[in-house]
Amino acid sequence: MSNVGEGRPRRRRRRERGPTEKELLRKLAMVERFVVECQTCQSENPQHWQYCAECGARLATACPGCGCPLPPVGARYCPHCGMELPREEGEA
Repeated sequence: MSNVGEGRPRRRRRRERGPTEKELLRKLAMVERFVVECQTCQSENPQHWQYCAECGARLATACPGCGCPLPPVGARYCPHCGMELPREEGEA
């Protein structure tokens, strides 16, 4: 009785690689664009929220365009650079 596969070399199984550090950092940066951590209670909130849902602390204090202090809640544009500010959910 002869072995059928004797003449062929055995194929090595491909080892599954996990994501590289660079890929993980890129994915983390993408998540951070959409999530803001509250400096008071460390809970995660959507980026467009101005106040923390857990403790009520104000999340954003500076305009993302120019860095000047944010106007009162409800303002549609930054008074310094004119950048349109994200609206809170429920606003028309």
